[in-house]
Amino acid sequence: MHAESRKLMAESYYAHISEDGRVHSLREHLEGTAKLAAEFAGEFGAAGWGYLAGLWHDLGKYSPAFQKRIRAAAAGPEAHIEAKARVDHSTAGALHSVDRFSTPGNILAYLAAGHHAGLPDWQADETGRKALAQRLKQHSLLDDAIKGHVPSEIMNHDMPTDRPQKGCDPALWIRLLFSCLVDADFLDTEAFFDPDKASVRG
Repeated sequence: MHAESRKLMAESYYAHISEDGRVHSLREHLEGTAKLAAEFAGEFGAAGWGYLAGLWHDLGKYSPAFQKRIRAAAAGPEAHIEAKARVDHSTAGALHSVDRFSTPGNILAYLAAGHHAGLPDWQADETGRKALAQRLKQHSLLDDAIKGHVPSEIMNHDMPTDRPQKGCDPALWIRLLFSCLVDADFLDTEAFFDPDKASVRG
């Protein structure tokens, strides 16, 4: 496949669509979020983890179901909203993280799975199927995303080599990474929907 064809295919997957019909390509959103999250996490020596958290957080948006839904919404007045007939787009990144890195991948799995609803419990009676251990059984969600032809340069990365500083509480370290991802996702999305507002941020 020629480079131009690959570029067109990558740009044909949407992360967001504005009310005026502008399209935020999924690849652009993943890479933009990854760069911001790496910058933020670099402040405490975890840029590699921040980058992958950003790159994989929305892998589920490559699924045909999500792409069909967002295109259908584009025909109406609520094209910019990711609600209504919801498609789970956060579990695929969690599944891929564990598939790629086994147990250490759980770090990224927590971040991807919780980037909208908050960090999930691993297993809890109160959260049931929302618990991460339960969501990681839903392999079809990653299979559906892969059907969307996720670019190999997004899927294939080595495990980050940065580690928490000595004496750091691992739970706090994960929460800091989570904050980096959520902020990066919000800011990259805001830059698409409201570039004027984004431009005045420090």
